[in-house]
Amino acid sequence: MKFYVLIVSVCFVLFIDAQAQNHKYDLWKIPSYFRGFNVLPSSTHQLKDYQDLKATGANLAQLGIDGLYFVDPPYEVNTDAIVAADIMVRYCDSVGIYYTITVRSGPGRRDVWRENDLKEPKSTIWKNKNEQNKYAQMLKEIVNRYKNDSLFVGIGLMVEPNPLFDQLNINAKALKTKLEKDSIDLKAINQLFIEEVREADKDIPIIVQNFQYSCPEFFAITDTYDDEYIVYEFHSYRPIGYASNNEPKTVTYPGNFLSVNDLAMIDFDKNVLKTNVFKFVDSVQKVTDKPFFLGEFGIMYEQGGGTLFLKDMYEICMEEGWHFALWDFRTDRGPTGPWDYEKKSPEYWTTVLNMFKYSGIGDEPNSEEDLMMIYPNPADDYLYLKIAEYKITDRIEIYSIIGERLKSIEFENSENQKIFVGDLQCGIYLFKLGKASEIFFLIH
Repeated sequence: MKFYVLIVSVCFVLFIDAQAQNHKYDLWKIPSYFRGFNVLPSSTHQLKDYQDLKATGANLAQLGIDGLYFVDPPYEVNTDAIVAADIMVRYCDSVGIYYTITVRSGPGRRDVWRENDLKEPKSTIWKNKNEQNKYAQMLKEIVNRYKNDSLFVGIGLMVEPNPLFDQLNINAKALKTKLEKDSIDLKAINQLFIEEVREADKDIPIIVQNFQYSCPEFFAITDTYDDEYIVYEFHSYRPIGYASNNEPKTVTYPGNFLSVNDLAMIDFDKNVLKTNVFKFVDSVQKVTDKPFFLGEFGIMYEQGGGTLFLKDMYEICMEEGWHFALWDFRTDRGPTGPWDYEKKSPEYWTTVLNMFKYSGIGDEPNSEEDLMMIYPNPADDYLYLKIAEYKITDRIEIYSIIGERLKSIEFENSENQKIFVGDLQCGIYLFKLGKASEIFFLIH
């Protein structure tokens, strides 16, 4: 069970409308709350793999599923895909980890990897109204299938929409012109998908990706949506020639690489990633004030400065409040282990594990100046309390959001008191120290 802890004023808490909460979306509104891995269907995955995933400290599995129907006419039911999705969801439920479902294929939509790497026929959904409607209906069926699961926290409409993907070298403005000329309206397609999903569930967070492999630079022309519970997702394998370089130990970061925004070679470091690569993501985030999700990133093979690159990407996510999911977890691609951080040098895996040691409010206190702290954040069944001597209290109390006292725990006067919260149901709670004025706001 997971908790997030924020210090808020008593007045703020008292005016919360418990009935108006959307618990799943509330978690997305907590900066950088969701942190995890992408997970693909795999015949080699067992429950133990999902247990190991959760043991990293990650709290999210982004499940990349094939559609419930095949790509090509007559769009027959894809029984194998349904079975695979059910198994992945069951494993997530068994270990108690949040999951999103992001849809990789369906009527008229071929998996982007199959289009690009395997050179299979292009998707036809972009201008085919029949396929758009069938795909939308499929999304509705997926949501209906899993919507009652409290761990299901988002539906990704389509992985890396890529109309005109073979013209990726054109800039954002030119792409927009070309899409309009070809009568491809991705916003109308996504709006159809959103409306169909809302028929199944009015509250499930809907995750929308951007043009051209969901590249950050193309947020310069991105569409936005009025849905109340929207999350915007993007992917980054920048710098080009570094993150996805298929020759190990041949390039170094910081270094000189191609900039999509400049169409020129420039020097890349953390500042350039933040102010150049992600500048349009940042601007759209400020305008929409919606949650943003770096849904794929990582490094294919070990390279010079590889752990620094991963650390810089993590720090940018934290500074921007982005949720994130690394690409990917234990997809069997052979002994060389591309994208598999457990198969790289130990410092790579350590760097990844450090991403799941939650920073800021709720982390383990590391200074005598910390007067009161609840940690870790999030917690598995237990929270720990450390407070300064002048705040010592006789009792610790936990209340429901409407003020019903659920727990009254005797304070043990220990430096780090262990508090069991594993018996609380999912919801929002208040945490109070005796007669102290501070109220803590807990989301489980």
